[in-house]
Amino acid sequence: MAISQTLTPYEAGRASALLMGFVNAVGDGCHHLVVAASANGATLSACVPFCKDGEASSLDPEGALEVMAVLALAAVVGGGAVMRTNFADETSEVRGWKLVEYHAKPLSVAEISSAYCTDAATGEPIPPEWGVEYAAAPRLRV
Repeated sequence: MAISQTLTPYEAGRASALLMGFVNAVGDGCHHLVVAASANGATLSACVPFCKDGEASSLDPEGALEVMAVLALAAVVGGGAVMRTNFADETSEVRGWKLVEYHAKPLSVAEISSAYCTDAATGEPIPPEWGVEYAAAPRLRV
């Protein structure tokens, strides 16, 4: 049984609202949403790529269900979300949120940059990815 099949109606509704908050927070283009929940030294993550054109978006249903399951888990144990937007000129923009109890706290430019430019194993600084701009995350309307 998939983890997404174990969500209560309340959890599924809150996770779905949060997922749509992420989708609605970005403009047109191709995006990649990754969510993660961490507890007891283990991390569970899921991602869903989608393209958006006006009000229409191309969310993969299977990916959306996996992301919702991780969002529900992150509501209990804490976690984070990162959205990468890819542009035609091969650059991208990255923004992030801290997840707590079905709320997404937007990260500042400094916070997302620090997260991406620090080696997770050593804590040492690493150079930013070429062509990546780190941006402040917007507040979600959920």
